[in-house]
Parts: sequence; C-alpha cells; structure tokens
Amino acid sequence: MMLDLQKHQKEALLKDGTKIVLRPMVAEDKDALYEFFRTVSKEEVRYLRDNVSSRLVVEKWATSLDYDRVLPILALKDDKIIADATLHRRQFGWKHHVGMVRIFVQENIRNVGLGHLMIEEIVDLAGDLKLEKLIVELPDTNTAAIHAFRRAGFHRAAVIPGLVKDKESQPVDVVVMTRDLKPAYDYEYDF
Repeated sequence: MMLDLQKHQKEALLKDGTKIVLRPMVAEDKDALYEFFRTVSKEEVRYLRDNVSSRLVVEKWATSLDYDRVLPILALKDDKIIADATLHRRQFGWKHHVGMVRIFVQENIRNVGLGHLMIEEIVDLAGDLKLEKLIVELPDTNTAAIHAFRRAGFHRAAVIPGLVKDKESQPVDVVVMTRDLKPAYDYEYDF
C-alpha cells in the first residue's frame, strides 16, 4: 500500500481544548518516539510487548518502517508525541483480513478523549485498507482501556488466564476484544 502521508494527517481538538495533530510516523520521529517512551512509568512498562526503554528497539521501528505490515499513527501536541497507535496486519495467510491494534497514551494526558480518538483513527484506516476485523489484547487489569475499546464498538471475545507474563515474570490474564468492520459472511439465501 502506498500511504499518502498528507491525506492521513489531521488536526483534532480534545475534550479539554488541547489541539493535537494525528499523522503516520516517519523515520525522522525516532528521537521523539524514544523520548515519548522514556516517560512511561515502570508500572506501565511491565505490560508493553517490547523493551521501549531501549533506544535500539525504537530506532529499529523508525528506520524499518513498512506501512504494509505495521502502520504507526502518532498524536502530537506542539510537535511532541503524546500517543502512539499501531495497526499490525499480514499480507498473506488466513489472517490477512485481520488487524491487530495497539495503543499507548501518555499518562498525563488521559481522560480527555485521546485514546478514543486514536482508536477511531485506527478503525478508519483499517476500513480504508479493507480489513474486516480488528483485535486488541489488553491486560485484564487495564479497565480504562477496556472501557475505551468497548465505547469504540469492540466486544470482549475471550479472557485467557495467564496468557502473558509481565517484566517480573508474573502471569497476567489477557482480555481479547474484537470489532467487525464488515460481516464475516455475506450469505445469500434462496428461499
């Protein structure tokens, strides 16, 4: 997919009046993205999939961008990253119609509608990409995120006990939520 970066850049206003810009990540964002993840508390780092405290990990994301595989969307306030959302997808195989969603919003800017805005942006992009279903996996303790996804039309599909382990090797139950963008089956009945 050739991504039109200009088309996917937009301004938005949060509930508290904060003006932000949403746009796809570009390679030049690597330093700002590293600074963004440096603000993540140790408690929240426990639940992230990757070692975001490693500059090498963040630089690899920025220098090996492949929008056909992972489409990262950033929220910026005054040119500073305040949220990151990614849409992960496969080009082939039995999950080529499914997108995996990940979102992280800076702690000091939560509860003003940014998470919901990021979810809706990913949903819109997934629709443009002709995906049919979105999936998000969340720690069952992250009730705020679970509620945000529910408000955005996602439904709890499963809870998998002890599916993952946090950074201290403690088991964590994972809530799997889905949202259909298009009916999975288009039946034609001939009665």
